[in-house]
Amino acid sequence: MRVVVVGHNVRNIAESARKAGWEVIAVTKYLDADLKLYARAVGLGDYKDLAKRVDSIAESSNAVVVLGSGCEDLPVKSTVLGTDPKVARRIVDKLKFYRTLEKAGIPFPELRKDPPCVIKPRRGGGGLGVEILREGKLPKGYLAQRFVRGIPCSVSLMASERYVKPIAVNEMLVGWREMNAGGFIYCGNLTPFEARKDLIDIASDVVELFDVVGSVGVDFVLAERPYVLEMNPRFQGSLDSVEWSTDANLFDLHVKACFGLDFDVPKPKRFACRAVMFSPKEIKVKVDLTGNPFFADVPERGTTVGRGEPLISLLSSAGSRGEVLGKIIKAKELLSSLLGF
Repeated sequence: MRVVVVGHNVRNIAESARKAGWEVIAVTKYLDADLKLYARAVGLGDYKDLAKRVDSIAESSNAVVVLGSGCEDLPVKSTVLGTDPKVARRIVDKLKFYRTLEKAGIPFPELRKDPPCVIKPRRGGGGLGVEILREGKLPKGYLAQRFVRGIPCSVSLMASERYVKPIAVNEMLVGWREMNAGGFIYCGNLTPFEARKDLIDIASDVVELFDVVGSVGVDFVLAERPYVLEMNPRFQGSLDSVEWSTDANLFDLHVKACFGLDFDVPKPKRFACRAVMFSPKEIKVKVDLTGNPFFADVPERGTTVGRGEPLISLLSSAGSRGEVLGKIIKAKELLSSLLGF
């Protein structure tokens, strides 16, 4: 069984797939050292000819394709194990997505035309380009919404023609200064979060509005009630924290969902976290960071990481939220001593 995994960062998908028994070819922006433990890695290259390149790789390898972050609607002709790119296109365009929610009566931060407001690109993720606009004109290609203050969180689900199964509720880490991030920048996930029925019910309702298949996630801001922020018709950044929390293999569950096969929903056994750390300055990685189980998305030795760019992911698990976050800080301190910052 072979799979071509395509996306900006696919180490977590490749790792899960390899552990599920698949041979993996990764086409990605970040050719991390630990990715190469699980996959044959190929650079993402120019997006204009990416679909043809992926089709060529899939055909020559007799492989199916899984589309990840940044490539959800890549118009490949190969067999896609997951949501059809044409369906994903209606979801990753946030304006079209919100219009669908509006017709269904599902709550989201309402759209606005004038500041003050939150602005975000119609396409994109990770909190990039999201900011509060207090005055001035809306930039081209952006949309504006009311700012809702609350707790960022998400629901991870598996979908098929037969069912929609909630897998985990996750806290989202956003703008965490300890990770050298600010504003609305996505910094990872902590699993589990409060398993509120309203979050799960709304997430399931959103999923049923679209013909999505396999792994899918719905992001919220939890205020006086949950407001939907976006939907990811692909594996999410919470993959690591969910797997570390539940001991499940999400790629295996994804495959089962794609074929409509039944499975038991995993239960959280512990708290787990994946935190994305951003570089505090330009850093040349002079040591081999592979082999530490609490480091992931590890840059190759000799790589130069620019200030503000993703540097590494830190992983931990423990019996409480506070303990798991404490372990993340200790992992950061260890990394700092190794890299000298």
